[in-house]
Amino acid sequence: MVSSSVISGKLLLLVSLFLLPCLVWSQFSSNISRNEEKRNLVSLSGSYGEFIERDAWFYGFNGEFSRRLQNIPIGFAGSLMWDQEKDVKKDKIVSTFTAAITGSYLISDRWSVGTGLGKGFMDTNNPEKKYKWADGDWSTALFFGYQIPLNLKSSLGISASYEYNMSANETSLSIDISYGLSL
Repeated sequence: MVSSSVISGKLLLLVSLFLLPCLVWSQFSSNISRNEEKRNLVSLSGSYGEFIERDAWFYGFNGEFSRRLQNIPIGFAGSLMWDQEKDVKKDKIVSTFTAAITGSYLISDRWSVGTGLGKGFMDTNNPEKKYKWADGDWSTALFFGYQIPLNLKSSLGISASYEYNMSANETSLSIDISYGLSL
């Protein structure tokens, strides 16, 4: 009989080999608490990504608060994100703050899937290249996540997403590495 740690190790290796070569950025995370007693989770993440339709890449940081529903493997979250996009052909760099809401479903004690809706609200896409309030882009995503429990209260997570910028009609792929603490 194969132990669950061997299966988990092989699964993590498979996910790493599949997701890490993509090297893509995620605005959306799928972290929700796996702990029934402590259903709130605060997480911080770093990420990197690439657009599919154009020669552009981006990286960013995300702070998120999520809450798992009682006795149900579903969670909801609010996120504040910062990212910096580099358009290679235009030699243009734009930094953006985005707010998002997400929903996740726990497929198992480690795997989750979810979706979200984000709206950019402040960026440097102006002649002065200074942060200004903006009517930024709307975006959505489908994301998958895997969490590695460190102890009863904390975990590391990796998530990958396929994102669609509804305002610009373009897509991107992304990956996010996070640390979460159950409260």
